[in-house]
Amino acid sequence: MTHPTSQQVDIKPRRMAFDTDTPMNKYTFDNNSLVSTFFYALSALFPDGERFFIHSVRNYQDEIEDPVLRQQIRGFIGQEAHHGHSHEALNDSIERMGFPMSAITARLQKRVAFLKRRLGRKRQLALTVAMEHFTASMAEFLLKNPEILDKVDPTIRKMLIWHAVEEIEHKAVAFDVYRLKVNNERLRKRVMVISMAGLFARIAYYQFLLLRADGHCPRWREWVDATRFFWGKKGILRDNVHSMKLFFQDGFHPWDIDQHDLIDDWQSRFPDVASLQTN
Repeated sequence: MTHPTSQQVDIKPRRMAFDTDTPMNKYTFDNNSLVSTFFYALSALFPDGERFFIHSVRNYQDEIEDPVLRQQIRGFIGQEAHHGHSHEALNDSIERMGFPMSAITARLQKRVAFLKRRLGRKRQLALTVAMEHFTASMAEFLLKNPEILDKVDPTIRKMLIWHAVEEIEHKAVAFDVYRLKVNNERLRKRVMVISMAGLFARIAYYQFLLLRADGHCPRWREWVDATRFFWGKKGILRDNVHSMKLFFQDGFHPWDIDQHDLIDDWQSRFPDVASLQTN
């Protein structure tokens, strides 16, 4: 059986019509190259990263007998597939500004192929569980503090809001599959440590590649503002520390962190985003 709270969540894939053709400011996060390239690097990770997540859950899909979880797996796969498609369009838009997004995604594709070859399906699913927890934590911050996106390109803002809602909706799917089919607490925690170290090293390297391609050296003011954005009193990464600590508790489940208020009736709080839904 799935976690009681998991069973209460309707996981609905939504097709969205984002405008990725209109040119945007090169460093869209308030003209800060460090913050902007952090999110560009994340966007580069999403398409193939989320295909890997789908792959890791599909490894177990036919073994799941719980009808609720089977339905949620289908919703998870649909949402992640739409995320990948939308971020591919965004990555193309970022590339048109002169950033080597396709070269970065090619590197990631090789990495994903390596992980599929070298990791057994238990570790692949544990990696997905770790990354889904991280993205849900990021999503929580964005939905609690949407004003940080006020100075961002409108298309990126709308895409991040939509992505955040769906990341929270399906945040427990891979976890519920893991608990049902693997249920190894030590492996879950160890993979989280390894995956976070690898993720931030990869993001930093991708940022370096993006900035080098543009010939841009961040100014001192950018470093100060970026440090505040990530680690200040209301910093996005500082905010994630609490949820990361919870992940390492024995018996933890993603819905131990109640985020229903962030996704219930989200359409009325973000009508401009909801209006882009085409299905």
